[in-house]
Amino acid sequence: MKILRVECFPLVLPVREVYGGAAGFLEDCRTLLVRVEAQGGVEGWGEATQGRPGNTYETLETMTVMVRNYFAPRLIGMDLEDIGPVVQQLQQTRYGNPLSKAAVETALFDALAQHYHVPLYVLLGGPYRKEIALTGGLGLDLGPKEIVEQARSLKREGFTAFKLKIGQKDRSQDVARVRAVREQVGDESTIRVDGNGSYSFVEAREVLSELARFHIADAEQPLARGDLQSLAELRKVVGIPIAAQESVSTPEDVLAVVREKAADLLKVKLTHIGGFKLALQVAAIADVCGMPVIVGQGSACTAILSVAELHLHAALKNGQPGGEMTGFLRLGDQGPFGRIGYKNAKAYLNNDAGLGLDIDRDAIESLALRSAPKN
Repeated sequence: MKILRVECFPLVLPVREVYGGAAGFLEDCRTLLVRVEAQGGVEGWGEATQGRPGNTYETLETMTVMVRNYFAPRLIGMDLEDIGPVVQQLQQTRYGNPLSKAAVETALFDALAQHYHVPLYVLLGGPYRKEIALTGGLGLDLGPKEIVEQARSLKREGFTAFKLKIGQKDRSQDVARVRAVREQVGDESTIRVDGNGSYSFVEAREVLSELARFHIADAEQPLARGDLQSLAELRKVVGIPIAAQESVSTPEDVLAVVREKAADLLKVKLTHIGGFKLALQVAAIADVCGMPVIVGQGSACTAILSVAELHLHAALKNGQPGGEMTGFLRLGDQGPFGRIGYKNAKAYLNNDAGLGLDIDRDAIESLALRSAPKN
């Protein structure tokens, strides 16, 4: 079953709300959709979103160039059912570019699952679960009053887990915001915090020591990604479990985190890691080492990326409740991209083939044309 076509659809879409943290704010959704077509009319879809400005060296423009000019020519003509060699070819064509590769690989796996008439999570080794409770995100732009209103709204929607972006220059504001949310959502709710690598060691030690009294489930990446020794020292002196995210981009990175005893758990984003196969390796190493994994990214995206991460989550034995694949909630209208089963802050995977989404290619092509810069 030969791969016949690899198409790109670069999109710039409006978001329901500005969202971000210490690494920057997301004011629109700059995302690349990839469609793979194989013999017999089989198609698959994937997505990678650029995220916040400066969050990665990949941009919507560079992702489009990489897929069209480098990855597509190497994959067209290969047999989709030889998925191992196909993905190996994708990974070896160019070094780096994990977002672009993840979008293409997702489309390949979606197409293959469509061909076999099974949900994508079956190809990944799942499901361990098909109902996934989500985490409500609270951005750094929200002050103590605004964050209470947002937390109240999310709680009414059914959320019982909340993630706060921290990293204010005035660290007392971080403490005030977390205190306000804890008072609003109650002791029974889960609260996580994410510093996006913005603190120095001394700053992180001070702010996390203060936040510990609010029963924080974990603090994600408080220090810069490469400083594992400091992260390990911080883990010893604060009363909050440490989650590594930016520090883990490869399976080898997991081994380094474990060797340094730098984290209690891992956060895995499908695009940051570079696709399903690498994400499965990362999660498997973490599982062997007794580390749980949180899956998902909250930057605005279509249902395609969010449901891909739901399928990944479903396939991981050590995947934790409180999935963070909430980008689809920030985009608003999901019409052309398919709809995720969602109710009471939980996402539901169905038994349909592939990603399980009803995607309108013609509508997406029209959106891509409207997103293109005018000369």
